Amino acid sequence: MGTDIVRYPYKVIYEELGIANCRFYDLRGSFATKSLRSGVEIKDVSEILGHNSVETTEDYYISSSIDNKINAIESLEGIIQSETINNMIENI
Repeated sequence: MGTDIVRYPYKVIYEELGIANCRFYDLRGSFATKSLRSGVEIKDVSEILGHNSVETTEDYYISSSIDNKINAIESLEGIIQSETINNMIENI
């Protein structure tokens, strides 16, 4: 039976909804990407996906987005503009 128990209902659902060019395998990518972006540890995602190494998960499912880059810049700006940093600069 294997993964057919999961694939078949998925196939029926997307055919009924008229979703074209959508594979069961696409769910793995969505799961991995959403999990990693919401803070789930990569090791956990890697094990759930059945990868032999974390590097496989990194190669296929970690990508940068414009939103991630903006968040990183805003985070750095928050650190730079923090009261602690300003106090350190004033005391130099």
